[in-house]
Amino acid sequence: MSAKHRLRILSYNIHQGLTVHKKRLALSLLKDAIKAQKADVVLLQEVAGVQYGTKVPVRGGINSFQLEAFADDIWPYYAYGRNAVFSGGFHGNAILSRYPISKWENIDLTLKALQKGKLKKMMPKRGMLHAAVTLPETGRTLHILSTHFGLLQFERREQLKTLMHYVRTGLDPADALVIGGDFNDWREVITRRLAKHSKLREAFVALHSKHARSFPSRFPVLCLDRIYFRGLEPTGAHRLRGRPWHFLSDHLPLVADFHI
Repeated sequence: MSAKHRLRILSYNIHQGLTVHKKRLALSLLKDAIKAQKADVVLLQEVAGVQYGTKVPVRGGINSFQLEAFADDIWPYYAYGRNAVFSGGFHGNAILSRYPISKWENIDLTLKALQKGKLKKMMPKRGMLHAAVTLPETGRTLHILSTHFGLLQFERREQLKTLMHYVRTGLDPADALVIGGDFNDWREVITRRLAKHSKLREAFVALHSKHARSFPSRFPVLCLDRIYFRGLEPTGAHRLRGRPWHFLSDHLPLVADFHI
């Protein structure tokens, strides 16, 4: 396979940059570990930031010190969608790309019924970040979606409907598409629905006939994280585990390789 036609995707819920046990920030170690995977596009969930007015540099209108820590010469192009807001800060989804991002949009996946009364404090806002990436070797457009679904079954069901509607009405079916993130789908039902209604396949299921166990990171038993694709040929899919991954986050990252 020609190197110029290789595409590596990494998806990772980084737990707001906090280590599992000591609950301390480890952004430098986290960044080095991710960089070592040599991914072309990185999809991150729970990327934390601080509210405006604090003494943290703002770049491109985005006040997220964790996104600042990741964006560099490896991934000079990036997009960020703020979702959950809490006292003094927030977190959301991010996309880091080796290739130019021509446009991006953050789609709100929050159910209005969960944003009332006591439920509003208990249930964080959810979102789906979409970036259109131009692949320089081929000139093709690659659509990337990074998302984080809710904890409740009926919540995920409605969020999946929104995702499928967005894919059906907003994206050119001729373009390549990758959707990655934390789907909280412990019942493992989303893959069948995406295959049936959106012609999307999951990388690990396609290559290994099963989802990857990614949570909790030290003893993973639940298959919460996924990488879905369309218009690409999968050539590899693996879960990163062991040192340092088992303590950098409560999730394990997934990596998928494709042939464009």
